[in-house]
Amino acid sequence: MILPLLFAVLPVLFDGKDATGYTKVPPPGLRFRMNMATATRAPWIDSNIWRFRRNPKGNFLCDVKEKSVVVAMAEAFSQGVRLAVETNLNQKRDFDTMTAFLQSIPDGPRKPWANITVTEDGSALAGEALLLLTRRNLFYRAGPRDAGSALHLTFTSKSGNVYEQVLDARDKLGDEKRPVRIFGSEQTIVDVAREGNKVRLHFINYGSRAVETLRIRVEGKYNARSIKAYVYNSPDTKLTEFEQDGAFTEFTLEGLPVYAVLDLTDQR
Repeated sequence: MILPLLFAVLPVLFDGKDATGYTKVPPPGLRFRMNMATATRAPWIDSNIWRFRRNPKGNFLCDVKEKSVVVAMAEAFSQGVRLAVETNLNQKRDFDTMTAFLQSIPDGPRKPWANITVTEDGSALAGEALLLLTRRNLFYRAGPRDAGSALHLTFTSKSGNVYEQVLDARDKLGDEKRPVRIFGSEQTIVDVAREGNKVRLHFINYGSRAVETLRIRVEGKYNARSIKAYVYNSPDTKLTEFEQDGAFTEFTLEGLPVYAVLDLTDQR
């Protein structure tokens, strides 16, 4: 049975007529950049999530021809923003399959579970910092520091080396103050929302291959009965190897092809 979508925003196909009123964003994906420390090529995630977080009420347009329409749709759905995609005819099946999958997901928590607050000036350099925070799965929201934030960061066009600042922020925050951590993939971005004892996790795999096993560490007490998993193109994916470690639960998602949504109910 398809459950009703109460507030979700679904991506649509761009009709090709008038792009006025849209903010154009590049297609998401994975590319390789030379590692500055070594001669190896390091994977780099091109993600629009930071753009969507910066402008959550915007209307976005993304040309995904020859790129992954599924990843583009997953990014927009995870952030609850309006997105139109430009596709080729041979991508229509992927679009329709992903739309049906998103329609099968019931409404869930939408309030960001973030313990970092950020003030930024809208500059390109500040945007680079937001992308780095997103790629490193450090959960932030815009606004002044309050009782719920462990750390406040400020980024402007004069911030200097934002790479070092983000690494320093992760060190200052510490792993035990991160509500969610993942192991087993450097090409997966997580988004997390919480309302009361309800938690929703979004996982987007930007790699060309499925993640075989993803180990997840999340604050709270959970078991297999308290989690509902929705995995794109893999409905039988299992959650295994549950362990309780202090205030955190660790478990394994046995496969992440592209996109998954987990709904958790904290049993504490």
